[in-house]
Amino acid sequence: MKTLARLTVLAAAAALFAGCASAPTVTPALQDARASVSAAQADPAVLKYAALDVKKASDSLKRAEELSAHRESPADIDSAAYVASTQARTAMALAKAATEEDAIKAAEADRERARADANARRASAAQTQAADAQIAAANASADANVARQQAAALQQELADLQAKQTDRGMLVTLGDVLFEFGRAEVRPAAQASIAKLAHYLNQHPDRRVLIEGFTDSVGSDAANLALSQRRSQAVAAALRAQGVDPARVDTRGYGEAYPVASNASTSDRAMNRRVEVYISNDNQPVRARG
Repeated sequence: MKTLARLTVLAAAAALFAGCASAPTVTPALQDARASVSAAQADPAVLKYAALDVKKASDSLKRAEELSAHRESPADIDSAAYVASTQARTAMALAKAATEEDAIKAAEADRERARADANARRASAAQTQAADAQIAAANASADANVARQQAAALQQELADLQAKQTDRGMLVTLGDVLFEFGRAEVRPAAQASIAKLAHYLNQHPDRRVLIEGFTDSVGSDAANLALSQRRSQAVAAALRAQGVDPARVDTRGYGEAYPVASNASTSDRAMNRRVEVYISNDNQPVRARG
């Protein structure tokens, strides 16, 4: 009977262990990252023109898979997966642009051969040159339209981020929805705003950035100062993951200093918990406070 009892206990322990060994945590964002990275790896053009970017995406996906295997929080998994997906899509976009550029160069080479043939036929040289001039004008007009559309799109992105001009540069205020209360990790839900800001900065590589973190008055001065510094650095890291050169970005933490509202109510404290991003008007660093 004792032997049977011991066997029963061992069987129950084995069943309990098997139940604890759950499958990895797989989120929709991780599945999307797998598909995006796989698509990039399968594209010959991506491997030709953006191999380094594919490597970065693969490394980021590996990190997400490790978090999944260790059953870390879905938010951490989604954050790593989002980076992998973004890097994979960036690689595919770079490859597409390079492929299109090759096609343009080939077309230009064809036009040059056509011009050489036209020069050999003096009778049609003038007509050929006139036609080429019209094509060039049309292309220039099309390029100008594209440039205007891109500029309008970038301005719309700033408008979406509710950016406003100040004497220190363009100001984008990111509210406390970026972080969990008392924490400095950027929430996955805030990645869309970070991505818009990063896209604008990548389209203006000459602009410098100053990221300032602030808290409300809850907690000690030292704790609030440290938290504000970590939050500004977390936003800088998120921008770096989106391709923004870290040499262009400075960070500051001011704790509960420079409040924009009183700390007498919950809503006012929420307004003070913020990260402010200043974008320079030129290639010079953003002037610090004080």
